[in-house]
Amino acid sequence: MRIETPTSRRIQKARTALVLDHPFFGSLLFRLKDCECRSIKTIATDGLSLYYNPAFVETLNAATLAGTLAHEVMHPALHHHVRRSGREPKRWNMACDYAINPLLVDTGLSLPGGVLLDNRFRGMRAEQIYNLLDSEDAQGSSSGGEENESGGEGSNAGQPFDSEANELSAPMTEGGIGQVLDAPVSDKETPTIEEQIREWDIAVNQATTIARQAGKIPNGLHRTLEGASEAAVDWRELLRRFWSETTPADYSWMRPNRRHLWTGLYLPGVVREGVCEIAIAVDCSGSVSARQLRLFEAELRSILEGQRPERVYVLYFDAVVQKVETYEAGQRIDLNPVGGGGTEFGPCFEWLDDRGIRPQTLVFLTDLYGSFPPSAPVYPVLWASTGSQKAPFGEVISMRSA
Repeated sequence: MRIETPTSRRIQKARTALVLDHPFFGSLLFRLKDCECRSIKTIATDGLSLYYNPAFVETLNAATLAGTLAHEVMHPALHHHVRRSGREPKRWNMACDYAINPLLVDTGLSLPGGVLLDNRFRGMRAEQIYNLLDSEDAQGSSSGGEENESGGEGSNAGQPFDSEANELSAPMTEGGIGQVLDAPVSDKETPTIEEQIREWDIAVNQATTIARQAGKIPNGLHRTLEGASEAAVDWRELLRRFWSETTPADYSWMRPNRRHLWTGLYLPGVVREGVCEIAIAVDCSGSVSARQLRLFEAELRSILEGQRPERVYVLYFDAVVQKVETYEAGQRIDLNPVGGGGTEFGPCFEWLDDRGIRPQTLVFLTDLYGSFPPSAPVYPVLWASTGSQKAPFGEVISMRSA
């Protein structure tokens, strides 16, 4: 049985005020279950629950509390809880706040003092803002600025909520007036990520209809929702998904799924077999920026740490294969392009064929401007593309937003 407190009554009153004055946000809030949580500093959501610290709520007047609730519900409405894709939690939270707050201010809602607002981010997706913040932080570090304090240590992204202890299992990170947590892993009672996304899409459509009928559509709402739709799947997620699909897998009870252990469920883990050799081809024609190269390199390392192939071949090419580096299992991969000039993809396939190498997967980092071989190889090919061209075979992953 739920115990009503003065704070929970204030939240319910703020919900009602939003339904009357700002029906888009108010109707969405009914999808979140209130949950008092004193281990957080302010307020947070994982797309299923609305966690709040009563001490923080009591510092807000009625109007600011309503604005804060509207802010928090926009995180799952824009799928922020499923779009982090391994990004640093604090910076991701800041980027999401920068994306949300202009919409709320333009709608006339009140927000607490010190919220993250910057007109240069107006109309931008959270991913774009994150990349800018990341780039600025890197420039500051390289110029001798203060050390970045946004490390992920101690962050609670994706951490479960302990209903008995009434707290999250890890302390909250800083960044904005609230927190966007990763969506909880699915189980018998928790829907899958795909189901959560679909349910929120339906809720947003219903909320939009309600607000339109009331003549109270928030300014800039359609532009914000379109940006969320465009960024629904990040290139990192696609790279991992496509790469995973090319790698044989089975399940084993010898290696339980650690993501479900905290729920008390002992489920078999995925065991990938047959990952012998991987090939990576880096376009050295000058079409790949240094930033894109480093992002690709970081994601590549993360994937390979999980897959642990026996050998990785890195081919640096333009019109020919300029250099090849070979890495054995467990060695750190550092990408250092050489060469420059026109681009031909055929020599990469020829180099592998001449040596009898049949990789599990061949991944290209390129803008796709160049000459292709007349036919596809027998192994899977992934194109991490920094341009807008199409490929005659294989899977293309766009990195243009990186």
